[in-house]
Amino acid sequence: MKTMVAMSKLLAAVCLALGIPAVILAAEAPAAPPTGFGEVVQVHVVNVEVYATDKDGRRVSGLHKDDFTVFEDGKPVKITNFDAVDRSGSAAPAAAPVPPPSPESVATPPAPSTESGLSLAVLIDNFHLRPGHRSRALEQVRKFLARLAPDDRIMLATYDLTLNVRQGFTADRAAVDAALAATESLPTYGQQQDNDRRTAVEAMYALYDQDPCGYTMVTPIENYASAMRDEAHRTIGAFKVLVSSLAGVPGRKALLLVSDGIAATPGEELFQVFSEVCGANPTSGLPQVLSNDSPLSSRYPVQQALVDAQKYSVAKKLEDLAAHANANRVTIYTLQATGLQGSGATQADLGTHERVLQMPSVQQVLRENDRGSLFAMASDTGGRATFDANDFLPDLSRMQEDFASYYSLGYSPSHAGDGLQHRIEVKVRQPGVHIRYRQSYRDKPDLERVADRTLSALFYGTEDNPLDIAMTLGEPTQDADAKTWEVPVRLKIPLFKVSFVNREGQPFQGKLRLLVVTENGQGGLSPLRQVDVPLTIPRLKVLTALGQSYLYTLTLKLPAGPHRLALAARDELGAKTSYLSLPLTVGPAPAPTGAR
Repeated sequence: MKTMVAMSKLLAAVCLALGIPAVILAAEAPAAPPTGFGEVVQVHVVNVEVYATDKDGRRVSGLHKDDFTVFEDGKPVKITNFDAVDRSGSAAPAAAPVPPPSPESVATPPAPSTESGLSLAVLIDNFHLRPGHRSRALEQVRKFLARLAPDDRIMLATYDLTLNVRQGFTADRAAVDAALAATESLPTYGQQQDNDRRTAVEAMYALYDQDPCGYTMVTPIENYASAMRDEAHRTIGAFKVLVSSLAGVPGRKALLLVSDGIAATPGEELFQVFSEVCGANPTSGLPQVLSNDSPLSSRYPVQQALVDAQKYSVAKKLEDLAAHANANRVTIYTLQATGLQGSGATQADLGTHERVLQMPSVQQVLRENDRGSLFAMASDTGGRATFDANDFLPDLSRMQEDFASYYSLGYSPSHAGDGLQHRIEVKVRQPGVHIRYRQSYRDKPDLERVADRTLSALFYGTEDNPLDIAMTLGEPTQDADAKTWEVPVRLKIPLFKVSFVNREGQPFQGKLRLLVVTENGQGGLSPLRQVDVPLTIPRLKVLTALGQSYLYTLTLKLPAGPHRLALAARDELGAKTSYLSLPLTVGPAPAPTGAR
């Protein structure tokens, strides 16, 4: 999206001297507000949810504030907020399957409630799932969701090369059930990764005649690992966008990820194949590729292959994702849909390439890689990971216990918005009590918090409008290139709601910062744009101006089709932000889609 800014002048009575604002990079920090009238000091509280169990895994109740000690970066901090939460009596009883709702209930999800309770995002990772695994998992997830408390809000999203919100936050279980049913008709892509892996092994073997166990023989492995690493980065990036969007969702937040797993070190299993086949003592039971007369100088060192595999690791990206979830108070739960698997084929039934991929050492690397990513996301955020099960309901029941019973500890850090990651440690004085909690958090700057909440407004319609801004759309006009349309977005901002600095002998000065993002109805997001809007009111006109509204127009360039717009308007001096969103259709009416 390219944003062109057009400033509308106020009526002559307002007499505002305005400059033309410029679009700035999203990473730029906001200017510090000047001292004097209008400066606001904000107090941030870090909240940590603690789950306490005994040695048998049963919930431990009756703990008090003095039973806990919290450390940040190794230093004790004072617990200022404490709550022992017990919602175990609010869970819904087991019920018969809900009847399917009308299609409209999926297309126009109700806005999330602001009441206290759980907001659970369910993310189906279609890119890394196989069809049979997804069917088994979703059948049990549906039963689990039916057991949650009636006021718990649920949303459903899928990752299908792009992030798609299939059902916004709602307590309507019929709408959630219908969205799950629709999800089961979507394609999965995990089997394509299996095919790509086999293709890489075939290419490796095809190079034997030219370069037995040499450097060129590793090229297909490196190409596969590089492609899978790029896909993992895109996947983790999409997950991070979803986590960002949850920042502005009210109440307690959790994310349930259903996936076969994202390789923590993509391609490592194929480097293991090379090691098994070309090592000094191959254990594959296959004909050894390396001939006795192969020159040693032309071989790719087996140990080097195992080291080189690590350069494709995405562990740092996973760590960043967990830190981002902690910054947004999102607990991640992961469910590996793979389950317990057995091979119906014998080694004799398999070809050479299939047999080498079934070697125990190769299968172990595959398992550990897929499990490792899911375990890291869950454990680093205080959640749970479910592995090696075909019956997921016992683990999902323990997840439900987390939602119903926990201790909430809060403290005020000495820093605010420093952008750094801080380590959290919680200790309990009661012997025999085991605790689980998020291990760290990143102290997000205010501008990043605003950006995240803008995504919440975009995805879920979570609006908040303390500045009483009215946002309307003008008539779109088609550009000369006939590929894009100019859409005027008009803002009407009551000036008495905006904070100004009053310095003796000088005009009144204020500053608004606008953040704008759009979504194209198919999961495609525009870059988040920022616009600085300086406000100047002559002293002699201030009483008249403060009784008026400031009119501002920005113009979006968008392709034809359905879109959704979200806008944040932040009063930089008063530290108040309005979040607004609305749908819009540009150009000819498109064919209906089921994305939202």
